[in-house]
Amino acid sequence: MSGWQEWLDRRRQDLCAPYGWLSLVGLHWLDSTPQRFADLPGEWSAEDGVIRVKASVSDGLFHDGRPFDGVREVKGDAAEFVAYGRIHVEALIRDGRPGIRLRDPEGPARQGYDGPSVFDHAPEWVVPAEFTPRKPAKRLEVDSAQPGIHEVLFDVGEVRFTVGGKEQRLTATAGGDTISLVFHDPTNGDTTAPWRQLDAPLPVDGRVTLDFNQARNFPSAFTDYGICPMPPAGNEITVPVTAGERRPR
Repeated sequence: MSGWQEWLDRRRQDLCAPYGWLSLVGLHWLDSTPQRFADLPGEWSAEDGVIRVKASVSDGLFHDGRPFDGVREVKGDAAEFVAYGRIHVEALIRDGRPGIRLRDPEGPARQGYDGPSVFDHAPEWVVPAEFTPRKPAKRLEVDSAQPGIHEVLFDVGEVRFTVGGKEQRLTATAGGDTISLVFHDPTNGDTTAPWRQLDAPLPVDGRVTLDFNQARNFPSAFTDYGICPMPPAGNEITVPVTAGERRPR
């Protein structure tokens, strides 16, 4: 229980961070034709993986704390490409498409937010599981929260466990020093978001403990500007998972 409370405290801290996921306020896809946007000054374009902005000093864009006049370019992702007042503009490329995304610590999703809504801790949702590794890992292309944009996951094996007297099988994907389960369940769209994610420790001797009390929402549950992978085909738990984060209020 204390471990769950520590997890919840960390989760609240991450979500409430000034430039965390709740600060997303805009997303624009770019091409070679310069574009202007209502929520951001300058002319924006991208070509051959290079994201470009052209602006004058009067536009009020900053880089490294200084206003710039002319053209700034970056190849690939950049967490802080430029700033516009308190707004940070990040450059990104997803599924081969270049874009920019805006973060504002005073964005609507952060206003009055004090942490995730969760189910009460439920010991029965701490579940032993068996893990069968896949070597080598298999590349999976899945849909994302953004229409027409795909994300890539890596299938590292299968997790098998039993809940409610029913056996479940889920594809586990790579999560750095963890495995990750991206899943649907019957609560989706009612008490929970359309899909959720659970991280678990790397299995030891083919065994792992799944604590669904730590199932969490993707950024796309809080904002329209998240680019988040949907579950791999077949990753659906057949009984309601009444644990972890609820659908955001």
